Amino acid sequence: MPTLNKIFAVIDPTTDNQIALTRAEKIAGRNDDIAIQVYEAIHFSGDTADADAMERVETARHQAWLDTLVAPLREAGLKVVVEVEWTPLWRDAIAPAALRAGASLIIKAANARTGAQRRLLKTADWTLLRNAPCPVYQIKKDEISTNIKVLMAIDMSRDDDLHTQLNDLVIGYGKALLVGAEGSSIYAINAYPSADKYIYKDELAAKAGIDSANAYTIEGPPAKVIPEIAEQIGADIVIVGTAARDGIKAAMIGNTAEKILDAIATNILTVNVS
Repeated sequence: MPTLNKIFAVIDPTTDNQIALTRAEKIAGRNDDIAIQVYEAIHFSGDTADADAMERVETARHQAWLDTLVAPLREAGLKVVVEVEWTPLWRDAIAPAALRAGASLIIKAANARTGAQRRLLKTADWTLLRNAPCPVYQIKKDEISTNIKVLMAIDMSRDDDLHTQLNDLVIGYGKALLVGAEGSSIYAINAYPSADKYIYKDELAAKAGIDSANAYTIEGPPAKVIPEIAEQIGADIVIVGTAARDGIKAAMIGNTAEKILDAIATNILTVNVS
């Protein structure tokens, strides 16, 4: 099972409702071994006579704001550090900052975008999914359920090393997220492309280590099937695997995880391998 020891919570400077921080607190509060790094990227692009002074003043102001935000977490005994980074390239700055911090999980509020908007805009979610050094947990649902339902997307139609590793990571993180979460449940979905790739429910259940009643095998594209099952069972978290890409491949739009992010109404955790 993967080890969660450092949660990297991305702060949205445009709101006081920090759902990424709230979710980080919830997870870390169930495990004394988890620390939280709270990160905010800021920049002021207006004209100013002294740019260096502006950077010092604004950085100090936001540092004080973050200290106020995390004060209740520290009082509750959680290990929390804060970082404010001054950068105009805030979309690109998140992944390197998480790498510097040694993060094992990044949590960020998801921005509502259509597929067309993501094709036209370099969104922070798009950039983070492609560049993150660790799993990314993007929050769409503000409320936190008492009994969490986790849906793991497992691809059993391919048995190469990459997909075997991704499947193991998806299952591992699904179980890691539920440590200490009493009354929660875990499900698995395998979307297979055609009848000759059919997987029996019992096979999927055995792979995932769950009851066969919580296993779903459905023919169809993952970007369509996974959101449908997530809605049907009322999933709070959907976990999918994605392969990190670079060079020309990183410029291509259409990764399954990105399609699911736009199609799904619930929170999504993407786990990656290089």
